[in-house]
Amino acid sequence: MTSRQSSIAQSVTGAAAGMAILYFLRGVLIPLVLAFVLAILVNAVVRVIALRAPRAPRWAVGMLAALVVIGSVAAGIYVLAQGTAQMVAQGPQLISRIDETVQLAGQALHLKKAINLAALTGEVNVPHLAGSLLGSVQSIFSALLLIVTYFGFILAGRSRMNRLIVNLSSSSGGKKSLKAAVDYIEADIETYVWVQTVTGLMIAAASAAVMFAVGLDNAWFWTILLFLLCFIPMIGVTVGSIVPALFALLQFQSWWQAAVIFGGIQVVAFVVGNLIYPRLQAQTQNINPIATLLALSFWGSLWGLTGAFLAVPLTLMVMMACAYFEQSRWVAVLLSDDGKPSFPKLVAPRVKKSA
Repeated sequence: MTSRQSSIAQSVTGAAAGMAILYFLRGVLIPLVLAFVLAILVNAVVRVIALRAPRAPRWAVGMLAALVVIGSVAAGIYVLAQGTAQMVAQGPQLISRIDETVQLAGQALHLKKAINLAALTGEVNVPHLAGSLLGSVQSIFSALLLIVTYFGFILAGRSRMNRLIVNLSSSSGGKKSLKAAVDYIEADIETYVWVQTVTGLMIAAASAAVMFAVGLDNAWFWTILLFLLCFIPMIGVTVGSIVPALFALLQFQSWWQAAVIFGGIQVVAFVVGNLIYPRLQAQTQNINPIATLLALSFWGSLWGLTGAFLAVPLTLMVMMACAYFEQSRWVAVLLSDDGKPSFPKLVAPRVKKSA
């Protein structure tokens, strides 16, 4: 076996072993990655506050931001669990209501053969599917304590980790600085998480106004769910507009409320995505759209819904880490949109001021 063949075999074996570790240790790794993302969000909030209130004590701002983020996550998970429990009970009624609407539409179109949605979905156990979703939410709720523990250790050990990276960078003796590379990767992930959070809050707040105006039941649940779905590219907002519209069909006798909810969310998402999002997002998300879809499938198959939620930041991390090493740069080229992966320029609010 030649050295090239041996290198390929080692790469394939290493990739397979890495995927196996990601899958079998997902119960430990998912809370760790979520805690890391929350810590990045806290750093972004602290940096924004520091730019506007430079005299505020850094430790006090950091503690306040951490408490707000963790409290918001806990409250959101609680509302999701309560809302999912209601979805379990309403699942069969939803299928019947949609079937009735489809039949009325068929009659209006003068179809010769009536469409029976219940017959098409008869083999689907709706309560079982809803129960699985409820179990996923409850699993995240039970893992909240582990997330908080990781979160505290990440924030407390940040300075020690920085010193470790600096020592590794100085001892490597290479032309590239490992510390600079880590800072660039962290800044890129921070930009993505911050922008998705801000735009997600805008979409969720405007959509909540529409749902409350229409009178949709459990509107807080749909608002939080839509905010989380905004982190899933391409399909998140679409799913977040269809599902509450379907439950509006169940609640109301007429269909215009569902149309208003679906259309309102789509209009809000279009305005935010085309007018506001480009102004906030720096040119750092250099990921091919096909690679994004593959990332959603890959991380979703490994870690479920949480994997889809974390697909883009994890792919950004992998792409930039591969771009750092010459041997793996081809992977970054395949993942990038323009075929020229490079580290992003640090822009506000990501600029780290030296003491």
